[in-house]
Amino acid sequence: MQRTFRMIYAGACALALTTTAHTASAADTPVPSPTTPARPAAAHKPAASTLAHRLQAICSAADLNHDGSVSLDEFHQDIVQGWHSLGPDAEGYVHLSQLNQLPRIGKGQLRRLAAADKDGDGKLSFKEVVQARMAYFEAADVDQNDALSLQECMAYERQRRRLQQ
Repeated sequence: MQRTFRMIYAGACALALTTTAHTASAADTPVPSPTTPARPAAAHKPAASTLAHRLQAICSAADLNHDGSVSLDEFHQDIVQGWHSLGPDAEGYVHLSQLNQLPRIGKGQLRRLAAADKDGDGKLSFKEVVQARMAYFEAADVDQNDALSLQECMAYERQRRRLQQ
């Protein structure tokens, strides 16, 4: 029931917010949170330590009630915040060609955003972003309790990175 509600809610948000010019990013969310920390200038730390630090910062920023996990509602709020930080145009799209001008967007995030462009038109709709971000939530929420813990995000990221190699 919760899973069905989640997808209906995401679709309703996409419809409502796209029509008013209104997903991706945790480490592999296709749309990163606006609170994603900047990458350090020198990468002296091991990759796992850096990943853990980044995910901790992302989860902490999205965990609005500070209970140690990101609930589905908090995740939805993070999707909307992330979308607005991308600066959609008057028609409700974010043009991929203009994303490299935004501060704190790295090459990996640009690739994930481009992957969210399912129709290949060079621009992202809110619906495309919501679908990509919700796919992340679904995949990472292994215990299906409608909340993401840091441990779930870390495990998902390790799995995702192994598959990319």
